[in-house]
Amino acid sequence: DVAVLGQRRAKQYANSGAGITELGKAMRRLAPELIVVEATGGYERGVLQGLYEAGLPVARVSANRVRQYARARGLLAKTDRLDAMNLADFGEHVQPRLYEAKSELGQRLTAVLVRRRQLGEMLKAEKNRLRTVHPELGSSIETVIDCLVEEIRRLDQEVRALLDQDPEWSKKEQLLQSAKAVGPVTAATLLAELPELGSLDRKQIAALVGLAPINRDSGKKRGYRKTGMGRSAVRGVLYMATLTGIRYNPVLRKQYLQLVARGKEKKVALVACMRKLLTILNAMMRDQQPFRYSSMA
Repeated sequence: DVAVLGQRRAKQYANSGAGITELGKAMRRLAPELIVVEATGGYERGVLQGLYEAGLPVARVSANRVRQYARARGLLAKTDRLDAMNLADFGEHVQPRLYEAKSELGQRLTAVLVRRRQLGEMLKAEKNRLRTVHPELGSSIETVIDCLVEEIRRLDQEVRALLDQDPEWSKKEQLLQSAKAVGPVTAATLLAELPELGSLDRKQIAALVGLAPINRDSGKKRGYRKTGMGRSAVRGVLYMATLTGIRYNPVLRKQYLQLVARGKEKKVALVACMRKLLTILNAMMRDQQPFRYSSMA
């Protein structure tokens, strides 16, 4: 459903190649200042790419953010037509950032990393089932585990091959991995899912990933600071990297032990170290300098 700001009617297009082509032609005739597309779990990708390739200004926004905007306007009813009209109003007043398409190589790398995460979740689930399954069915689960492990290994090789195809990626990957605790999967995920790394300041990059503590204060009350939203895939690899880092990276280990000694909960200290690691990696990419333990300790 497509709505134009100021018009009460909405028009429908098929979410197919032909429908997206028709939509692109209609939008070029309209010459809009901005087209806002709601994220729908991947179903919006074809529309985004088609409009972007047509040279149209398009932005992708989260469904939750747009729904909150609708509630703030007092719009409680929800239909596709009303959602489209709300998106148009949202675009005018919020002016979300324009969508920047990835290269074909970047799209392939992202797809491989997404599939690897899916297999990792399946592997974890099967290992958990192995603990409680009837003994006679253990071999069935072990067969699936072996298959998943082998497929994850194959995908790791595919990630390696994709990174090697781009000299710039290879250079950035080596730079990121100079920080102890950052492995190939973490580096690849940062390159694919966080291209802004190195171009934003530390507060902006932390907020983008979802590692900036959000204040919840009112009057004399000081609420508990929490992190959230942002790019969950990036947070996931940073979490695993930080778990390793607080053991083997002297900079992260020092900060973690200091925070725990000051009475911080271990989970809070771990998130703070995740933010520290992200800040360091951001500075490394900005300055194009490898990790230096002596200067950062």
